[in-house]
Amino acid sequence: MDCDEQKHSGQTVKNECFGLHANGRCLTVKRKITGEFRKIIAALMNGSMLNEIVNQMEGKNCKTYYIIKELAETYNGDPISLVEVLRASQRDFEGGCLARQDTVDAIVTFHNRNLPYREIYGILEKSINDMDDIEVILDAHHIGLEISNLVLISGNYWDITAFGSLIRRVTSIAEVKSLTSFAVVDGDRS
Repeated sequence: MDCDEQKHSGQTVKNECFGLHANGRCLTVKRKITGEFRKIIAALMNGSMLNEIVNQMEGKNCKTYYIIKELAETYNGDPISLVEVLRASQRDFEGGCLARQDTVDAIVTFHNRNLPYREIYGILEKSINDMDDIEVILDAHHIGLEISNLVLISGNYWDITAFGSLIRRVTSIAEVKSLTSFAVVDGDRS
């Protein structure tokens, strides 16, 4: 997101991430994490021991497990300070989520697609099983008709990136790149 090139996306991706009417992956994850913070704070306020809470969280796919485990080492004997730190962390997390969504809205131009592109859909569905991923590709194709040399960047290897040559062949998309190709390794942004 730090490059100067224009950023475009279809509404399908925006709706999947941020949702319509309080849905979307980001809000689902945000609710899970803030819910975990609230439960931990309530347990501490009701006299539960921090080590008990950490032990109960272990192996239960808790998003905050490692944060709480680290804080347990620092604040084990001071539950009041821990509750203050947890509340501040929850507020920071929620504020960060809102700020990231505002940043995305400010730097990405979202496009609406009203055309079905049935022929392309028919070709893609023979290889790509996930209908939502096909919709994302069709949104990108629609944008690619307006924006030359459009690059589709996806974090979904199995249903999008792996089919890059098919996608390039049947759509207006110039290139398909994996999100992992932008990973920073030892400070090198290749």
